Formats: sequence, C-alpha cells, structure tokens
Amino acid sequence: MGAGNSTHSTAACESASADDAASASSALDPSRTTPNDALAPSVPMPQLMRQETFQEKLYRKFTAEPLVPIGCLTTAYFLGSGIRSFYNRDPVKSQKMMRLRVGSQFATIMIFVGYAGWNSFTFDLAPGMAVPSEQFPMGKGEGSGGNGGE
Repeated sequence: MGAGNSTHSTAACESASADDAASASSALDPSRTTPNDALAPSVPMPQLMRQETFQEKLYRKFTAEPLVPIGCLTTAYFLGSGIRSFYNRDPVKSQKMMRLRVGSQFATIMIFVGYAGWNSFTFDLAPGMAVPSEQFPMGKGEGSGGNGGE
C-alpha cells in the first residue's frame, strides 16, 4: 500500500490542508469568521470565583444557621460528661447524660430540618405554575364573557 495506491488525489489533500490552515488562522484573526463563529454567543466568558477557605465557609455557615453548631456542642458536652461518669463508675449519672445526649442529638437534627424547611419555604401555592391573570392579562372591556364586548 504505497502512495500510488491511494484513492485521494494530492490536490484534494492540499485543499484539505489549506482549509485546516484557514480555520486555524480564522481562530486567531477576528476579521475572518466562519459560519460556526456566527453561532457562538457574544457574551464574555464568566470569571471564576476564588475558592472559599475553611474559615470563611465556617463563618458563613455559623452565621446562616447558628443553632446547629450550638446543638452539636451540647451533644458533645453530654457525650463527654456521660463517658466521664461511666469512667467514674456512676451509672445513674452516666445513664442520665446518655439520655440527654440522645435528646440533644434529636433536637439538633430537628433544628437542621427546620432550617432546611425554612430556607425552601415560599408563599406560592403552586411554585412553577403560571397564574392565569399574569398569563392572559385582560384590560377594561376585553374578554369573552359576562357583560364585556357587545
């Protein structure tokens, strides 16, 4: 299979390489446009935001939902106190602290669910549905019914 057995002529190869060179130069030269360039949006490329550090994210989360970290700290306190009571062989206090730990965990989860529900709550009866008065605005004397257009 040499060059003599090729089905493409050398003129076709040269024109294909010329087309490739023209498309490469049109990408660099804004005065030359192709039909594909006309379809490209003319909006500028969005700027990337800098990545949020751990401290910034922690501060943002604490200010948005302050009761969740308070509940976590309360749970950790009851857990530590219960383990210390177990270590000191005080079963009554240990049992009480573990029950309080479970209660504070439940309260923390309910607070978390409450924040999630509060952030997604809207006063719309059916979000995403079109309101008929906004969909078909009617002026004075327009419409098909009642005492309108006769």
